[in-house]
Amino acid sequence: MITTQLLNDMEYDLENNGGVLVKKFICVLLISCSMLYAYDTSRIYAIGDKAGVPLSVVRALMHEESRGNERAVSTAEVNGYHSKGLFQIYEKPENLNWLLWKFWDKPVSEFDIYDAYDNATVALRYLSWLHGWQGTWYKALLFYNHGDTETASERTKAYAKKIINAR
Repeated sequence: MITTQLLNDMEYDLENNGGVLVKKFICVLLISCSMLYAYDTSRIYAIGDKAGVPLSVVRALMHEESRGNERAVSTAEVNGYHSKGLFQIYEKPENLNWLLWKFWDKPVSEFDIYDAYDNATVALRYLSWLHGWQGTWYKALLFYNHGDTETASERTKAYAKKIINAR
């Protein structure tokens, strides 16, 4: 937590010590920020690249779906089920079983919805498949979020546009 005292100490350090303490503080802050995720984001990006999903879409989707939290559970409940993990895979058995049958190369027992790499593998392969089927990333994202493109709400359309326009 940054306090008034800390800010005053940093200001004093800049004026009297050439900013040595400020530089140390920034270094510690950078190291702390690099440990925000318990997974390697470059591996997530590589999974997206291998699936043919643009990096900007991978990053923005990961942020929109879970804010980068691989343990995220959606507050929305549909038919008694939630979406879970980094890319918020819907856990309803019929949905999850189909996704694993179609996009998971290992035994189903090895899939962990909370494992960032497992979640990304299934979700990004699915999104890539949706792109091939729907023809555009916008429509693929509408389907990913809503389950169809025809009845998507304005909120879902804004979600898809936000991801597409992210850089």
